[in-house]
Amino acid sequence: MLAQRIITGIVGGALTIFIIYEGNWLFFLMMVLLALVGWYEYSQMVSKLKANLADRTGAVWLVALFSAYWFGSTKLMLFFSALMMAWLLLRTVVFHSKVKPVDSAYTLYGLIYIGAGFLAMLALRNGILASFFTGSFATVMLEPARFFVFLLVFSTWASDTFAFAAGKLKGKVKLCPAISPGKTREGALGGFIGTIVTALIFSLVFKYAVIDAIAIGIIIGIMAPLGDLVESVLKRTCQIKDSGNIIPGHGGVLDRFDSLLFAGPALYLFLLLLA
Repeated sequence: MLAQRIITGIVGGALTIFIIYEGNWLFFLMMVLLALVGWYEYSQMVSKLKANLADRTGAVWLVALFSAYWFGSTKLMLFFSALMMAWLLLRTVVFHSKVKPVDSAYTLYGLIYIGAGFLAMLALRNGILASFFTGSFATVMLEPARFFVFLLVFSTWASDTFAFAAGKLKGKVKLCPAISPGKTREGALGGFIGTIVTALIFSLVFKYAVIDAIAIGIIIGIMAPLGDLVESVLKRTCQIKDSGNIIPGHGGVLDRFDSLLFAGPALYLFLLLLA
């Protein structure tokens, strides 16, 4: 089991780095695929609660929204968003005997949770945000759009890795025993410090401001574990251990990307305010 987890991690990590570096259509397709698999996993989880999700409509909407963004059409994005909101309300009328308001609420929850997370990563990589920077990030020793995603991914990985290591070595006081019994305050602190250190290492290697590195480290150091806890709540509510089994030894897409689904939008909003 451990060997399978390590091999999958190495292969998956190398493939992820390659796709991030290449960007363009490869990255777009990866984000769409991950969003669809994540949505499927979410639908399967929530089905344990007897919720009647608009699962097929949700999958079509995710593809349409991501495509509209990729082709640079803000109008289409707004149109698809308004259309989906209207449908989530109207389906409780059209199918009133089978669909309750809570069903549409579960659908909206999942689409925001999954769609916003992967869309933020796509937005970081496509280069539009990076083009606004003429100061610190414009001079990094890597194309800024690539740099932002690598910084996000490695800082989030550092958060998870350092939290796990610190929890194993020094963990005593439970962080949220009712939600995730395995997490400790010592582990959370270790993950937080490890994230900031990783961001600082990036600042030294790629030459950007230390103050920005500290800010980004703090943001990801807080948001990454919160993303993990959100998925833990969801799994505990649905009474399941893993969101899926598509990644050997690691569970499902949501199990592997839960931290990024929170850290990605947070980093994007910070950079948007900084631009």
